[in-house]
Amino acid sequence: MIGLVTSHVGKYQRIRLLAEGIIEDYLAKTAGPQGFAKTLVLQCLRPDMAEQVDFPEMFLDTAMSAARITHPHIVQVLDFGEADGTYFLAREHIDGPGLSRVIRHLANQRMTLPATLCARIISQACEGLAYAHDLTDPQTNQPLGLIHRCIRPYNVLLSRQGTAKVVDFGIDHFRARWTPRYFTPFLSEHVYMAPEDIRGGPVDRRVDVYSLGVVLYELLTTRKPFESKSDWDVIQAVLSEPMVPAERHRPDLPGALRAILGRALARERDQRYPDCRAFQADLEEFILSAGEPVTPQQVAQLIQQVTASDTPTVMS
Repeated sequence: MIGLVTSHVGKYQRIRLLAEGIIEDYLAKTAGPQGFAKTLVLQCLRPDMAEQVDFPEMFLDTAMSAARITHPHIVQVLDFGEADGTYFLAREHIDGPGLSRVIRHLANQRMTLPATLCARIISQACEGLAYAHDLTDPQTNQPLGLIHRCIRPYNVLLSRQGTAKVVDFGIDHFRARWTPRYFTPFLSEHVYMAPEDIRGGPVDRRVDVYSLGVVLYELLTTRKPFESKSDWDVIQAVLSEPMVPAERHRPDLPGALRAILGRALARERDQRYPDCRAFQADLEEFILSAGEPVTPQQVAQLIQQVTASDTPTVMS
């Protein structure tokens, strides 16, 4: 049961279990000078998984790759390693909701967000992903080939300062790859996966373009682009059926944004945006053409609406 815990992993004190699975997420804190305590999120490899051959090494390799990324729109990895027999990753705590919670709130209230606000949120996620995709090894100058591969609404967080941040770079793909399938909700997974990823073929940064396109579609409409009842239907829809036009759910959607969605969600990856920078450029051009400036205060106001009933210790 998710709830309060008290235990230490090295210098970190675990306070509250946030998510279960092969990697367990905890709200945690670490003490500093003069009684200062910093809140963060501690992700721990479950003890039984740590006993599996090669799992600790794969987890730490994933953590090391994520720790290389330092960008305002990527949640920062602060530390990783092993302490007191536990393999862990410590990352910054973002004091705002994920887009999954925002979308639920909009659907429950039968609201829609301004198209320009949705575009800016996804544009910021594009910027962070593009930076990660372009990272090179400082020693060899060779591309690191970092791809998130698990962009979902819950992987895009909104800070109370009005900034979108992508979280769990590499970690959620590790989690999804090794979690037994009977624990994985196929519907929520496959609808965000690019066709080439579902087929098990080689992937590149364009899988993140596709997944982020699905997130944009859902943020705009509170719906998913395929209306399928079963897991198998979702897979078949992504591979071979046309998506439901976003304007069917939202007739006021500007044509320019419909075109952006169409390119981001192209089934053939050669027809998709080549990278997140090109995706971001079109989103920013749309915002500029709309003549409606988007400010961090608008994002902050949205967060206040979504989290109005929260207590300080509740996270999602």
